Amino acid sequence: MAQMARRVEPSRKSPAERLEDLLAGYRDAPFPLTAAKYLERAIGSSDSMPNAVKFFAWALLVPAAAGLATPEGEDRALEALVEAERYLPAAQEELGALLARERDELKWLEVGVSLQSERAAFDEALRLCDLALTLGYGRAFEAKKNSLLRMI
Repeated sequence: MAQMARRVEPSRKSPAERLEDLLAGYRDAPFPLTAAKYLERAIGSSDSMPNAVKFFAWALLVPAAAGLATPEGEDRALEALVEAERYLPAAQEELGALLARERDELKWLEVGVSLQSERAAFDEALRLCDLALTLGYGRAFEAKKNSLLRMI
């Protein structure tokens, strides 16, 4: 009697497991260029990526793209900043504990404030400082905000 082949079920990882995979791949990338390329690939194939994980991918892309130190990299970093903010509510809802754990490692707002300040977009830089403060980033962003307020 012939045996029937069993169908292999696709891997069904939780958002937290998907995030751990994303973070591991990102941390294995030794340079901003390789990190940016890794994140761009992850985002490009993000059809099945949970929105909460998309937040992390975009948030990590902000400093990686800015780290390329080119005008195109800075533009891409600002685009990633907008996308990260768009997916932030999903991350807060679905992965709140992991978001809190990774918060200090995520430099998306710090880089965003810096890029906006360099472009004299002080209102946007102040808004990002306020967002950072509501997310619990603390004193560093209070100091940045006060510095920006003195500049305007």
